[in-house]
Amino acid sequence: MPDTLYVAWQDEATRRWHTIARLQKQGGSYEFVFTKGVAGLPNLTRQLFNMDSGDIYRFENLIPLFRSRMLSTHRSDYKKVAQWVGVTAEDTEFEQLCKLGLIPGSDSMLFYAAPDVSHGKYKLSFFIHAIKYMHEDAKSWCSMATPGTKLFPLLDVQNPVDPNAVALKCPKENIIVGYIPAFYARDLKLILSDEKCAEHAEICVSRNNSDAPEQLKLLCEVAAPTPEGFVPLDTPSHAPNLRVNAQINAYYDHNKSPFNII
Repeated sequence: MPDTLYVAWQDEATRRWHTIARLQKQGGSYEFVFTKGVAGLPNLTRQLFNMDSGDIYRFENLIPLFRSRMLSTHRSDYKKVAQWVGVTAEDTEFEQLCKLGLIPGSDSMLFYAAPDVSHGKYKLSFFIHAIKYMHEDAKSWCSMATPGTKLFPLLDVQNPVDPNAVALKCPKENIIVGYIPAFYARDLKLILSDEKCAEHAEICVSRNNSDAPEQLKLLCEVAAPTPEGFVPLDTPSHAPNLRVNAQINAYYDHNKSPFNII
């Protein structure tokens, strides 16, 4: 069961995503901190969150920023969207948020869960990124891909935007169909750069949402062994941005919460 998710914000000018915060489920409450990904974005935490980037925030209920992503059962498209992202009636509130957060919001933010890493195994569910930028042959293949189909990763080391980029190729034709989400690219590059781990790594299509937008088209799963000493998401962008003597702001009375965030 996931207990950590990250907040990513997209710069409208560059279209690049920046990981800027972390939310953790801790028993019956939540802890929220900004990460070092906010470096170079000095006004963002105040403009979007009305929070101090170096403090710790704890609350019993999800603040509006996260609560607004929860899917109302009264929506006419509830069943369709829930099926796209794999939400079930058995999911906890946090599990639903981890899945629904993958849908980019009008606030230029999305949320993504930390991978499941235990006993030397790495597991991850993700939607293939950048399908809309691929060749028409790739889009055609994606529209017909079936669950269980294996995809083959390619390290795109000369990628001008991200040297950690991992492209995905369909099994028969020599066609690139998209990319591993940039948030997880470094993890996968480290795993695939280890010969023994790469040999046993598998990436498969788990669901084809033929009627969904391209960013929610192909849900895939990764299962792979990890190299010795491997730490997932081990980047500065994922490290807490806590100042010395960081203030802990605890709000357990929902009616008195100051976080009026849309």
